[in-house]
Amino acid sequence: DIPLLVEHFLEQIADEYGSPKKNIDAKAMDYLQQQAWTGNIRELKNVVERLVIMSDKKITLDDAKLYVKN
Repeated sequence: DIPLLVEHFLEQIADEYGSPKKNIDAKAMDYLQQQAWTGNIRELKNVVERLVIMSDKKITLDDAKLYVKN
């Protein structure tokens, strides 16, 4: 479910900001999948939004590690 939600949020946030959709590399996606979101979709969306705003064209593992609270 996490990859589908992340892709949805990437598209939604790009539309909201009027910017091109950013891509996320496989290692970053794997890292997001390993996190315990405990059913909190808003937390995941907030992290994806921070990643979109603060990262370059492609979201990397290093980016994900900066914005995910352990």
